[in-house]
Amino acid sequence: MSIKSLAISFCVLVLLGCSDQSESEGPAYGPDPTYRSISVVVPQHYDAWVETLILESVSGEIGWRAPIGIITCCWEHPSGKSAEWQAMPGLVLIKWFSFAEQQSYRALIQLENAREIEEKMKEIAPYERYGKNFEVPRYNLVFGLAPGGTVVVWIMNGAENAIEVGRYEATPFTNEKSDYSQWVDEYLEKEGEYLRENGIKLDGW
Repeated sequence: MSIKSLAISFCVLVLLGCSDQSESEGPAYGPDPTYRSISVVVPQHYDAWVETLILESVSGEIGWRAPIGIITCCWEHPSGKSAEWQAMPGLVLIKWFSFAEQQSYRALIQLENAREIEEKMKEIAPYERYGKNFEVPRYNLVFGLAPGGTVVVWIMNGAENAIEVGRYEATPFTNEKSDYSQWVDEYLEKEGEYLRENGIKLDGW
């Protein structure tokens, strides 16, 4: 897709709400059995700020922005920031700032086999929570953002039945429009000791 086409397709965006889901609350499936959500997560200790998450449907007819903001946890788990969707995304633009690295990244992701992913998400996958068994689809499309710019994509309703459906590399860039210095200071107060002892893991994700 050309840059011009991408710009035109993203001109008309529908602002989506964004809600946190705690594990104790459980997923809000809604009355529609085709309910799906998109989540963004990071590895523990490697907080990030998601500045931009723009999606375009496989058909190219629907484009929307999902506000995410700060994410603190957890890798390969659907408890991060999330937003609902009803049209399978085929193209995803994501920009984020890694507090540990103090580095901005961006990735334009063309989801491979998006229609096949959508069909797999409809399959029932059992999981157990609090002594109870549940059988629901893998309703959550999860984007994991790792230090070094690795983006891993899963479908799941719980970490125990996650299926990896894509792996991509983002490009680092200099973001002169945003100042994260105050948040970096707050992050380092919380995670500085961990980083000094363990460093920043840039590969193996």
